[in-house]
Amino acid sequence: MAIDKKISTLVEQQFPQFARDDGPNLVAFVKAYYEWTEQANNAIEVSKNLINYQDIDNTYDKYLEFFHREVMGSIPRATLADRKKLAKHAKDMYRARGSELSYRLLFRLLYNEEIDFYYPGEDMLRASDGRWVIEKAIRIGSPRVGVTTEFSNQNVEGLTSGATAKVDKIIGTLSGGTLVDELYLLDVVGAFQDNEKVALVSNNSIFATIVALSGPLQGVLITEGGAFHRTDDIVNFTSISGSGAKGAVTATNDTSAVQWSIADGGSGYTAGATITITDNGGAETAFTIDSISNTESLNIMSNTIEPVANVILNTGPKFVSAGANTASVGTNFANANVASTLASLDFDAITVGTIASITTTNFGYGYSTIPTSAVVQENVARTLIPDGSGGTKGDNASIVAANVPGAITSVNVSEFGTTYNRDDQVSISNTTRAGTQAAQGYPFVSGVISYPGKYVDTKGWLSWNNKLQDNRYYQEYSYEIGSDQFTNTYRKLVNDIVHPSGTKMFGRIRLFSEAEPPIVTTGSTEVSYKIQAEVDINLPQVTFINTANTIPTIERISILEPTLGSIETSIITFAQGAGDLFIYNNPLINTFSATAISLYANVTISIIGTPKLLVGNNTVFTVAIPAGNTVLRIIDTYGPTANTLYYTNTVFSNTSMSIHAPYSGSTLSNGTFYVGTVV
Repeated sequence: MAIDKKISTLVEQQFPQFARDDGPNLVAFVKAYYEWTEQANNAIEVSKNLINYQDIDNTYDKYLEFFHREVMGSIPRATLADRKKLAKHAKDMYRARGSELSYRLLFRLLYNEEIDFYYPGEDMLRASDGRWVIEKAIRIGSPRVGVTTEFSNQNVEGLTSGATAKVDKIIGTLSGGTLVDELYLLDVVGAFQDNEKVALVSNNSIFATIVALSGPLQGVLITEGGAFHRTDDIVNFTSISGSGAKGAVTATNDTSAVQWSIADGGSGYTAGATITITDNGGAETAFTIDSISNTESLNIMSNTIEPVANVILNTGPKFVSAGANTASVGTNFANANVASTLASLDFDAITVGTIASITTTNFGYGYSTIPTSAVVQENVARTLIPDGSGGTKGDNASIVAANVPGAITSVNVSEFGTTYNRDDQVSISNTTRAGTQAAQGYPFVSGVISYPGKYVDTKGWLSWNNKLQDNRYYQEYSYEIGSDQFTNTYRKLVNDIVHPSGTKMFGRIRLFSEAEPPIVTTGSTEVSYKIQAEVDINLPQVTFINTANTIPTIERISILEPTLGSIETSIITFAQGAGDLFIYNNPLINTFSATAISLYANVTISIIGTPKLLVGNNTVFTVAIPAGNTVLRIIDTYGPTANTLYYTNTVFSNTSMSIHAPYSGSTLSNGTFYVGTVV
């Protein structure tokens, strides 16, 4: 380390002149001596930098050794960590002694390893020890690395939120026709977030993502309120990705949208006049000119000097002729020469008048301050023709705006629909009244769910899986470390550095196999699946109610990673129905006048008349229709509807249900239909 002021540079001046003249070797020797002591790690250099060497980052290793011997005597010197950094944080490590964090830090320093912790006392039998929890779940899907079954009975964490939980069980579900895996959680700490990655606490390389980009619509954040809506109006929510959601307007305001009107129609205008709007904090409002009145004809010069700037006058019979004079101009100008009068030069007759009617094509949004407009007929305005009232024709109209009522500020969602993408704007259209402008907003879709509370384990159950206290392993003050190292390798280090007095340590060695399963292919004459693991596929036995009229269908087979031990499947067994299904799409009362009202006793009025209500006529299914996970398969022999599956919203009876996706037919009397349940 450099010294700012060196003694060696002053040595020569300290000798008298005769000594420097008679004994140059003596002077050189003394100077060399001081230069040596000023070198790094020698006496003068060290004495002048004592304050700097108090800093761990700047000190020499020989001084660090004294610190290690005094403060960190139990810690091996051959650690994987930087010794200076370790010395700086030794106080923090000692303060955390006895905690899991101190153990994890120690094993990272010594072995670069993440360890497992187990407390045998957690599995001890205690009286009245049942656990009541509020059950929570998260829905996960792609992108993912590894397979979902790895999460079973493991601790997981949100890599963004830091929330942690233990996975109680995993269930494959359908969400708006999309397959997701639902993880039911225990011991949740923190709050998981949509779209974050969820990984094993012990291995962050295995993860999946909370599915929230697309799904049923749960709410809408209004960005553009539209116009002329009223509270309690029924609305539909549509986007480029999602459909089927319905709801109602819950609040509106009268200070967002605007409508334009004519204060003064002016004169000298055509319907194509230029319109300029100053928004003043709002956005997107617009209007058009529909018609003009009080028309008149004006002769307007349409030619400019620019095309003929280089034309040589009187070089031919006309201004524009063969040779150099080849500019493109109007007919009158092209036939003119130096003998022509100015009045003969391309004055075009146009019909202009007063603006008589306009249409507001967009009411806009956010106009707490009223916008202004300017309407200019440019080819007339530049002629500066007086209008007789102190203005000029083509630039004297006044079109003004005023706020209109009914801009939506909030809505609720009663039917969730399917496949709404949270990044796709939702259009909110009013089905109660005509003449409204649709509102816009962004959908709320969440993959984090809460369920009612319940008992979730067997603690306190006699003769079950809990252990009796033995005062050795199964006790309150024992713990077990799961490590890749043999216990005797680290036992003394743990006891000397982090082990708290009064507790008992046990070690468990973890053994891993690097064997990879072979890739095999199974198939049939119709379809082939490439399975990335050699495992058995056990499909559930299909119980046939009627051999001729029952269709078993495999809805999905998950293609899984090589570490998987089983194949996830979902089976839908369809039973054929008899009779007809009618799809009502006319909201008028007389549509239902021929039908007994008892058929609609349990159907909400908002559903009647929509294209998503199926009502049967002598309809009979050979199996009961359950309330959840019900799928309807329609095969329309002659109709326009493609053969497909319809997932049901609500099942009212064996002959009445509502479905997510609208069925475009009106009556299904020339086809077949089936009902099934996701297994």
